[in-house]
Amino acid sequence: MKELRRLFISFGFQGAAFGAIGVIISLFVVIGLGGNVASGSVASAFYALGNLFGSMMVGVILDRYQHFFEVVFVSALADAVVTVLMAIVANIYFYYVFALVLGIFAAMMGPAITVYLNKKFDENLYRKRINTMNLFNSVGVTIGTFIGGFWLSYFPFITQSAQKMKFVFIISSLLLIVSTILSSGYIKKKEFLKTFKTKKFFPNMHSLADHLAAIPHNVFFPFNLRGFKVETGRYMASIFMIFFGANMIFSIFSIYLNEVLRISSGTIFMIYGLNNILTNTAYFLTNKIASKVKDSILVRTALWTRVVLFSSIAISGYIIPIGIWITVVAFLIIGFTWPFFYIPTTVHVTNLALPTDRGRIIGLFNVVINFAVIVASFISGYIALEFGYVTSFVVGIIVLFLGERLIHRLNTAMPISKEKVEKISNDGKSDKLQSDLAAQEKL
Repeated sequence: MKELRRLFISFGFQGAAFGAIGVIISLFVVIGLGGNVASGSVASAFYALGNLFGSMMVGVILDRYQHFFEVVFVSALADAVVTVLMAIVANIYFYYVFALVLGIFAAMMGPAITVYLNKKFDENLYRKRINTMNLFNSVGVTIGTFIGGFWLSYFPFITQSAQKMKFVFIISSLLLIVSTILSSGYIKKKEFLKTFKTKKFFPNMHSLADHLAAIPHNVFFPFNLRGFKVETGRYMASIFMIFFGANMIFSIFSIYLNEVLRISSGTIFMIYGLNNILTNTAYFLTNKIASKVKDSILVRTALWTRVVLFSSIAISGYIIPIGIWITVVAFLIIGFTWPFFYIPTTVHVTNLALPTDRGRIIGLFNVVINFAVIVASFISGYIALEFGYVTSFVVGIIVLFLGERLIHRLNTAMPISKEKVEKISNDGKSDKLQSDLAAQEKL
């Protein structure tokens, strides 16, 4: 754990940075750039589109080249620069572009650390380390969210909300610089510097050109399901539905709080901060509870809780002021449910592939998640603008319910278990080969 501490702390600082700006990526469009709920959701969609492209590329990079720490370093450094540009830009279309680039590099650090842990540790330690990694990130998100909230609520020298939000981007950039410094300690500097020696520079540039030329192929390579278990397609479909449904609400939720429930931007940050505290608490409890309760039950309980709570949020706008309290309490409990869904699902997804393809399936997992967020973000804002927020919420709840029904059947049919993972890892055979062998035995 000591050798990973700085790496986890680096991921925590990235979480703090995105905790500070995550709430205002869409809200800043409305308050700072003169947009509306539709253009705000487009900004969220471009950020998610960046996550999608980043997830597509990082899975291939990690399986083929395995530059884990370099990916972590570059992702933090690039995002530190982009957040400054987002603070000073005045054109909404340039803002969309920066949100896209921010999303690309933001998507790389988590998968890089996840695949590194998967290759370094066995199943039990991998589960513990990935939980610890996400806990560091979640704590960072919580701290960053409160930093943003206190800045917007209590900083007395700047009165305009738009100007305060611009400084939140600057604060996030400083947090990402700390993340960059921490992660740089893992890079093998001597090997890195050898790249720029005269004898090796041009061959390396030629190799780089080859990699760039291969990007169109590599971007779509994660969608290739060859080598994965036959259930992978349906499992990814359920993941898409679950994240699509949730993000029909999440992508416009901060705007909904501000414009419909009339909650100030500083208070919104505080609400998100409390949400993250409950998420952190759940991370502490996940391993202990998972040792006593089946993963399929944890996932089902978390998703059903979300369906019920999202439904309460959808109707709360009709019963103000008590509806405000219903919305806030429901949102806080929703934060508590996240680890009980995400940790078992991440483990289950990695078990759908052989160890040699773990990076690729993690890439596919993140691609599906971010594709769902993109589609939901583009759609939800326009539905809310044309038909009202409640309509957007209801669509999300229905799709989330259908996703829960599908993933529950799959988790019941192929439960997550250590024995099953060991059998897959030790066998080292593809599903097609195993089915051929079974057919031969019958003959």
